[in-house]
Amino acid sequence: MCRMKNLDELTDQIKRCTSCDLHKTHTNAVPGEGPKNADIMLIGEAPGYYEDQEGRPFVGNAGEVLTNLLEKAGLKREKVFIGNVLKCRPPKNRDPTEEEIKACSPYLKNQIRKIRPKLIVSLGRFATQLLLDQQVKISQEHGELKNSDYGGWSCKLFVSYHPAAALYGGNARKKLEKDFEKLGNLAKNLDNYKTSQQMTF
Repeated sequence: MCRMKNLDELTDQIKRCTSCDLHKTHTNAVPGEGPKNADIMLIGEAPGYYEDQEGRPFVGNAGEVLTNLLEKAGLKREKVFIGNVLKCRPPKNRDPTEEEIKACSPYLKNQIRKIRPKLIVSLGRFATQLLLDQQVKISQEHGELKNSDYGGWSCKLFVSYHPAAALYGGNARKKLEKDFEKLGNLAKNLDNYKTSQQMTF
């Protein structure tokens, strides 16, 4: 993939992408949305049905959960950048494959390098494992603040459940609310977080 000059060009590239077979089955690619200089990025797994229909991230039921969580954290949705590991919906919302993640990861790396966030929030196992480059157990590591050096950009990474977890019962909703309460407090100290470009692209 060639280097994009700006985020708009990268978005156009994502919409035209044919790097994996998901372009054959999707309705719309979902590049992500938010300010080009957002201090906070939220990264989920992949678009679902409604996201695929609209070409926007987190607009279905999990999106409603996420919007409510952000509000409780004192964060405005329009002030953060929201995206996914995969930019296209896997059929029947199945898990992403390693090949699909590999094909799509350069886009996320480019987005992170261009936006240069002070804090990334990983929503769920797939995003967390990709951004940390290691296996994780969300049930044990959610709510933790870690260091991420993904794609050449070094910043803090806050780990949480995917908002869809709140739709399946259990106590995931309470855990998410506690995580986002902590996120709201962390967001008040963004200027204290160190960030750095690790290499030249």
